[in-house]
Amino acid sequence: MAKQLLLLRDIRFLPLFIVQFLGAFNDNLLKTAIVVLIAYGLWDIGDIRPAVLVSIAAAIFILPFIVFTPLAGALGDKYDKEIVVKWIKLAEIFICIASIAALFTGSLYLSFACLFALGAQSAFFSPCKFSILPQYLNADELIGANGLVSTGTYLAILLGTIIGALIAPLENGKAYVGSILIVAALVGYIAALYMPKAHSGDPDMSIRINVFSQMYESISLALKNGVTGIVCIVGISWFYFVAATFHAQFPNYAAETLRVDNIVLTLFMVIFSFGIAIGGMLNNMILNSRIDARFVPWAALGITVFALDLYFASQAFSVSSEYWNLVNVPLFVSDIQGIRIMVDLFLISMMGGLYIVPLRAYLQNIIEPKNRSRIMSSSVMMDALFILASSLFATFLLARGVVVIDLFLVMAILNIAAALILFKVYPREDAS
Repeated sequence: MAKQLLLLRDIRFLPLFIVQFLGAFNDNLLKTAIVVLIAYGLWDIGDIRPAVLVSIAAAIFILPFIVFTPLAGALGDKYDKEIVVKWIKLAEIFICIASIAALFTGSLYLSFACLFALGAQSAFFSPCKFSILPQYLNADELIGANGLVSTGTYLAILLGTIIGALIAPLENGKAYVGSILIVAALVGYIAALYMPKAHSGDPDMSIRINVFSQMYESISLALKNGVTGIVCIVGISWFYFVAATFHAQFPNYAAETLRVDNIVLTLFMVIFSFGIAIGGMLNNMILNSRIDARFVPWAALGITVFALDLYFASQAFSVSSEYWNLVNVPLFVSDIQGIRIMVDLFLISMMGGLYIVPLRAYLQNIIEPKNRSRIMSSSVMMDALFILASSLFATFLLARGVVVIDLFLVMAILNIAAALILFKVYPREDAS
């Protein structure tokens, strides 16, 4: 792990890490601030239900990842990737300036437009982020680098979410949010200026303006990598389907199933994020820097085992509180089932980190350099589609009376099938 952490001092990796960390942080800071201002009635939203607007905000942010990533992948293969990243981070500064205007005016239209724009710049960044690593680093550094990227991303998401939720409702909360957005965007742009050259662009390559044509081209290139490439792409996206379902339902799980307060809910989010981060970091030590997917099916099985235990632990949890009828942290951790729930959440997410990092590194390593951005864009687009599908799937079941803990049970059972499939078809050869 020491060798892995040394990458954070390496000019080949550190600027990119800072860029992606601050980008993920800003995305979630703005998204959370808007959601909190809507949910707590701090904006005039007329007769529209806050829950509806919160759902719309989530959809608006994820939509650009479906629409724009194929075009982003083509740009990354046509031009030098570090130049593309610099322009993207410059655009983020202006988006954040517009976001400040949206926060202070309370305009829903402008806020949603800024949220869409921020999602779009992240969508343009994602294929470059994943495809540039094999150019900067050696094959035996990819597992470690992807673990750090995964860790940084989830910690940035957590940090942005918590800070946004805490400061947005304050008297000067909008000014604080706006200031942090601008500072993070500026530092991110400065970091992008230090990214090393990544010469691999093909100036003669044509870019299709038609979004659907570019999608078709990216998917076709991905399919040419055969079963191995398809397994990696679908396997990665399945992780996002499961993780998004758990993450999105934590508030309902906390409030309806366990009857715990918002501090316990925050604790759940911290545990889940740190679990994925630690799992991602452990890969480098377990695999000894090799790009190897042999433990991925076992990690998938581990997700199922601990999700099943979470179901039974939640059923057994029976602590109640007379104060506001919600259980606080001291009461929650005083019960053995509360401890069991926290351990299960940590182990589910840790297994997720052990699952996704080897698949991502394997995919990066088997792709032809000239097609890398476009194929990674098809992977990012598939991730977004699976996240959207997870939301629709959960909505469908919950609307028919399925409670949250039973939804978690359904996910655990579905994941058994995913684990069994991976035992059959996971990439068996060492790709290092």
